[in-house]
Amino acid sequence: MSFDIVHWLAALAPILALLVLLLYCHWGGDEAALVVLLFSILIAYFVFGGGLDMIALAVAKGIWTSLSIILVVFPALIIYEVSRESGAFSVIRAGMQQFTPDKVLQVLAVGWIFDGFLQGITGFGVPVVVCAPLLIGMGVKPLTAVLITLLGQAWGNTFGTLGLAWDGLVSQVDVSDPLIFYKTIIWTTSMLGVVNLIAGLLIASLAGGYQGIKRNAVTVILLGLFQGIGQIGIALLNPMLCNFIIASVSLGLIFMIGRLKYYRQPVELYDPLVEQTEQENTGANAMNIHQAFIPYVFLIVLAVVVLLNSSIKNYLGQWQFSLSFAGKSTALGFTTHSYPAYAPLAPLINSGAFLLLAALIGYLCYVRWGYIQTNGLKRIMKNSLAKTIPSAIAVIGLIAMSKVMDDMGQTTVLAQGVAAATGGFYPILSPLIGLLGTFMTSSNLSSNILFGSFQQQVAQMLQIDKAPLLAAQTVGGAVGSIISPSKILLGTTAVGMLGHEGEVISKVIGGALLLCAAFGAVIFLSYQLGW
Repeated sequence: MSFDIVHWLAALAPILALLVLLLYCHWGGDEAALVVLLFSILIAYFVFGGGLDMIALAVAKGIWTSLSIILVVFPALIIYEVSRESGAFSVIRAGMQQFTPDKVLQVLAVGWIFDGFLQGITGFGVPVVVCAPLLIGMGVKPLTAVLITLLGQAWGNTFGTLGLAWDGLVSQVDVSDPLIFYKTIIWTTSMLGVVNLIAGLLIASLAGGYQGIKRNAVTVILLGLFQGIGQIGIALLNPMLCNFIIASVSLGLIFMIGRLKYYRQPVELYDPLVEQTEQENTGANAMNIHQAFIPYVFLIVLAVVVLLNSSIKNYLGQWQFSLSFAGKSTALGFTTHSYPAYAPLAPLINSGAFLLLAALIGYLCYVRWGYIQTNGLKRIMKNSLAKTIPSAIAVIGLIAMSKVMDDMGQTTVLAQGVAAATGGFYPILSPLIGLLGTFMTSSNLSSNILFGSFQQQVAQMLQIDKAPLLAAQTVGGAVGSIISPSKILLGTTAVGMLGHEGEVISKVIGGALLLCAAFGAVIFLSYQLGW
């Protein structure tokens, strides 16, 4: 499909409209998503020559893809409401004092290390929807909690979820040459290590201000170096398990660090949430910290047992549901693939299944122990549904918009236009292509599938080593997860501030773009120096 400046600007228009509505008009995600979806459909029909049948199929793909996200949101909110109804958050807040009275280190443990650990085994927004409410229970303000969890999960977006996004990248490109394969891993893990280190320092700042960075800089740097270098080494041996192994060890290390004398002094948060009155436990015995974490402990156990055991995973994963879609072509000649089984959904190994079962176990335990009172289940379900419905509308609108743009060729035109306009300077902008893919699809995996082969083609066209560009693709996608509207929606929904997505994006978009530009500059310099 050829392109010109008119088509490039038309392809860019829905993204600009989304940013304007969220950032400047302060619209909620659900309102903005539906309007921009309609806008993208009109452009697809009148500018890109998409027929009504083709557009309808693209929207249907978006709705189907959204289902896997919604199936995570609803049970995650149930876990939150179960914990809130039982009074577990007040117990968690008090229990974290036993770990360390330094509240900034508490936030680092949950919002950076535990958040990254969850990304290592589950992904799909689970770290955000699980950890953001936990941070609020520890005294962090809702907006800050969302920002922290978005930062904490970013570095695990390539090799987390048991290397799913990495597998998506290598499935689209030729890395059969061992040298190219290992160079791509080294470039990728090195840049992700920088992302993780910066995230740790920013989280310390968000939690404790300047003093938070000053007091915790050594801890963050040492842990960041351990995670970064450790992931490089293990990724060369086993990309699937590298992030999970390093995140698991880091989880143990942070709790050992909390027992050091240095962290036995009370330190308050820089800008804490005003203390809220939580429901008190009225059972025969007061809830302890182990009971308060029951749903989250079971969540980890279930995810680890199922996802790391290939026999169990394959057995449960055999029950799948999918839709079939015929291939279509636009009037401009852009053709979509035919899918006999599009985006199969395996509900028993979906992250939502682990969340739902963990929530059920937590609820039954709390009822048995007397921590959830009469009509507790009714309140839990009512509150969970009330938060899920507007979030689901927004997710469907955003994902459907991305599918319309993808199927009509708009996303490809954007990438091709950038490559054609920049020529030999393209490596500087290469991470931004990965970021664009994740911003549009809410998934680093989808971004790698969408643009992985494109990055390879540009490398061949420019006659340069493709390893740095492939790494730029997935690292840009990881950074893009910080500003992905769909993922931000998960966070704002989980903390009860739906409609403030623009406020969140405005806080992180500048930094995300700057970081990608910095990576691009390093890659460009490496080509100039012949590295």
